[in-house]
Formats: sequence, C-alpha cells, structure tokens
Amino acid sequence: MRAGVVSRPDSEEALRITQKIIDYLETQGVEALVETDTALALELQQQNTNLQDLDGDFVITVGGDGTILRAAMEMRSSDTPLFGVNMGRRGFLSEVPPEGIENAVQRVINGDYFIEDSIKVKSWGIGLNDVLPDALNEVLIASTLPSKMLLMRLSIDGELITDIQADGAIISSPTGSTAYNMSAGGSVIAPDLNALCLTVICPYSYFRSIVFPANSTVRIEMLKPRSDGMVIVDGRSYIALKPGSIIEATVSENKTRFIRFKPFYSRIQRRLMHLQTS
Repeated sequence: MRAGVVSRPDSEEALRITQKIIDYLETQGVEALVETDTALALELQQQNTNLQDLDGDFVITVGGDGTILRAAMEMRSSDTPLFGVNMGRRGFLSEVPPEGIENAVQRVINGDYFIEDSIKVKSWGIGLNDVLPDALNEVLIASTLPSKMLLMRLSIDGELITDIQADGAIISSPTGSTAYNMSAGGSVIAPDLNALCLTVICPYSYFRSIVFPANSTVRIEMLKPRSDGMVIVDGRSYIALKPGSIIEATVSENKTRFIRFKPFYSRIQRRLMHLQTS
C-alpha cells in the first residue's frame, strides 16, 4: 500500500502532524510519498514527489481547505481519494482534526470509510488564450475594483436569464456550494446531486441564485461599458477579463474523490455552528 502526503509547508504545527503521520504510515508498512514542498520543509529529500505525480491508494492532506484545493487542482490523477486533516479555521473539506490522527489513519488503512465523489466545474473563456483549470469549489467572476459593479448578461443553455448589475457572480459545484456561494446567499447542494449553482454577489436586482443541471452550460457575458473584471478559479488561478469577455461553464469530466467517515449533513451542521459562533 502507498499513501501520498501533502502538508501546508509554512506551518510548524502542520509539519509536526505530517511527520507524525509519515512515521505512523511506515510502522504500518505503508509507503509514504511526500509532496515536494512538504518533503523539503521536513528535510525528506529521498521521499520527494512532485504534486502532479502524487498517487497511491490515497493521499493525506494536512492543512486547511486551501491545501485540499491545491491538491485537487494540481494532481494529475483524479481517481486517488483525498483524506483531509484539518489544521485551518474552517476545514469544511477536511474530515478529521489532528487529535487522534493515528486512529483515523488506521481506519483509512483498514478501509473503514466511504468515498464521496465531488463533481468539478469546467470553464472556458470565449476568445481567451488562457486555459482555466477545473474548479472543485467555484469559478468566480469579480470586478477588479471593489467599488465598481459589473454589468453581466446571464444565460443557461442559450436562454437569457437576465442582464444584471452586481459585484460579481459565482458558478459553484455542490462542494463549493457551502463555501463562498453560501456566504453570498446561494443554495447549498447535497453532494449526491448532479447540479451546479449560479449565484450573483450583492445584485442590484431581485435575482440572487439558481440551481441548474450539471450538464447545462451557463454563460456570463461582460457587457460594455462597465469596469474590467477577472475570473478566479478556486481562489488560486486569476485571469483578467475585459468588457465583452464571455465565460462559459459546465460540469467537468473529472471528479475529486474524498475519504469520508461522516455523512454530509453532519458536516454542514458543523459548518453552520462554526458560522454562528465565529
């Protein structure tokens, strides 16, 4: 058995937990493949593996949701399930806290878990040369100037929904529906539903959000003569947009697979409780 390991490299506590996990994997006869930045931070050059090439029976991520998003975006294989250890503030994508991590890892080794398949959002720009990576959470269209609203034309499957002024728009997967989408007033989508969500941010209109079939194509056109914008994929990939730019999105053929112990509704309860107490 082989396991990939990815950690947030700038956190001493995350690296300490990561080393603990690597040591435990080795005591159980599991080969640990350590992502490059993590290996360098831990001075484990012999176990250095590029994130794009990381595979195995599963991959353990140690950090916040950002660490999981980085792994999901950069790993070449989408078949390898991710198991998240939360070292961040929210950690909704993660499955367990660092306390009792050996028992949690042993459950994974024993196969005592279920797999949650998460669809991703594929997006592209009409007339843009840049290639947008698949989004596990969301594709965000936003203004480059916080004080300027965008004028956008929203369509699904060629049918006009509305022309709207707003701070931006979010196209989210079910996984991303509990992130920025939920904060912006969008609907939460259970992970077993094959659907995406289009949500506008602070709209100058009654329209807020719509859930649509994942095999549909949403189209967002930047109308002149409003301010320039940008498209941001999972908070990591940024591409500038000009008035007249068009972004389209639908479901990707790729998925991200998560190792889960707890059902979705217990995780959303934890997320809502965190929002109420933070």
